[in-house]
Amino acid sequence: MPEISVLIIEDESLYADQLEMQLEQLGHAHLGTVDNSSAALSILEEQLPQLILMDIHIKGDHDGVELADMITRRYDIPIIFITSLQDDLTFKRASRTKPASFLVKPFQSIQLKRTIELVISQLPPAKEIGELKIQDNQFFIKNRQKLERVRIADILFLKADGRYTEIHTLQKRHLLRRPLQQLLLQLTNYDFLATHRSYAVNRQHIDTIDLQDSVVILGDIQVPISKRYRDTVIKHLGK
Repeated sequence: MPEISVLIIEDESLYADQLEMQLEQLGHAHLGTVDNSSAALSILEEQLPQLILMDIHIKGDHDGVELADMITRRYDIPIIFITSLQDDLTFKRASRTKPASFLVKPFQSIQLKRTIELVISQLPPAKEIGELKIQDNQFFIKNRQKLERVRIADILFLKADGRYTEIHTLQKRHLLRRPLQQLLLQLTNYDFLATHRSYAVNRQHIDTIDLQDSVVILGDIQVPISKRYRDTVIKHLGK
């Protein structure tokens, strides 16, 4: 079974510790553990996991069902719900967010293993992704059952996330199942500049290059410049 990155959202420390230990035994990458909706959304702003294990009843302004609905609207990340409740009302409410699966507490390690394996097996393989079709300076990204349009001129910067690339636009953030370097090859004819092995910026949106702090400033956003790319950034900007 291939290794994937997993975020745990669980407010019972006993089960959180258990999940962390089981993920380690299964060889998966533990991205982090949080117990509330705000902390979960903060992590997702920085890094996207490939799978989320989430209790339905968590702390914060939103419960697990509300948080799952928010996540699925913005990101294409499968969610496995964990719950100690078995009532039909909770199940029906959670089902509306179209989770990848359910686990009912208490559960054994083998149940977690098989559930994760099933979810991974349902993810589309790389060979089914196909080429990114760019037409009229825009392209579409599939997000569950929707095709979302991305105008290249609206892209602020790109961020690598393993086999995925985060595409940060003026309006929102998209997740594309394609490595950053592969995406940049397809955007050769556009004005993107790599500032770091994990970042590339749209030069049309650059406001400031701060060489002292080694960052590119795009409005309120700062994108790092690594030592390896510093000279290239200066050269391409004609400084």
